[in-house]
Amino acid sequence: MTENKGKFRFAYFTNKYKATYDFYQNKLGFKLAHDWDRSEHDKGAVFEAGIGLVEILHHPQEEQYKNTGLDYRAPQGPFMVIQVWEVDELYKKYKDMGIPIKQEIVDQSWGHRSFSVLEPNGLVLFFFEEQF
Repeated sequence: MTENKGKFRFAYFTNKYKATYDFYQNKLGFKLAHDWDRSEHDKGAVFEAGIGLVEILHHPQEEQYKNTGLDYRAPQGPFMVIQVWEVDELYKKYKDMGIPIKQEIVDQSWGHRSFSVLEPNGLVLFFFEEQF
């Protein structure tokens, strides 16, 4: 039997669409899976993050363009955790680029070496490498 598996996707709306797009693509260096710009009220982008995806959506301002099943508030509380290899090199690269560091690089008691950054909407992104 063939098992079909989709990728996990973290999606959210932003009022800072251009800055957020630039942050993921040009600062973090995430690969763009695809994007669309159908109108001022319908644009978005999907970036590859590990084996998952990060989807950013332009926040429509007019009620008629909003889907009643979605929450359009800015992300509060959630954070992303992304496993990487060579975390020290990535940390140095992001720090040298001036990306806002939320937590400096540290060895965690559970065996991860990690750091975190802030993206333009205040969302925290943790990057970690397993040390065991």
